[in-house]
This record gives sequence, C-alpha cells and structure tokens, in this order.
Amino acid sequence: MKKHNKYALLALKAMKRAAAKVAEDARKNKYKIPIWKNGRIEYEIPGEATEQGAQTVRQQHSDFSK
Repeated sequence: MKKHNKYALLALKAMKRAAAKVAEDARKNKYKIPIWKNGRIEYEIPGEATEQGAQTVRQQHSDFSK
C-alpha cells in the first residue's frame, strides 16, 4: 500500500469516529446538528443506529486491521 493511502485511511477512520461521537452526543443531549439536504442546510437530531448499520461498521474496521 502506498504511504499516502495509508495516511488517508487513518484520517478517514478518525473522521468516522469523530462523526459518530458528535452524533452520539447530539442524541444524548437533544442537540440538533446541521445536515446538507436538497441544496440547503437543515438541522436534525440524529436517529438511533440500527443493528444492521452497526454490523457494517464492525466489518469495515476489521478490513483496516489487515
């Protein structure tokens, strides 16, 4: 793997963790977060993660450990 691809993947993992933490905090505290939809910014409280989505995330993390 090229060196820049390795760092890009590390940065992507970090951004995904940060986004998940922000969504979790927003759910706990009933904060609205800005989301770009239909050409404008809308504010929403993120919904709960489904079990199917959690399995997908675990599969992606196992790919990076190789």
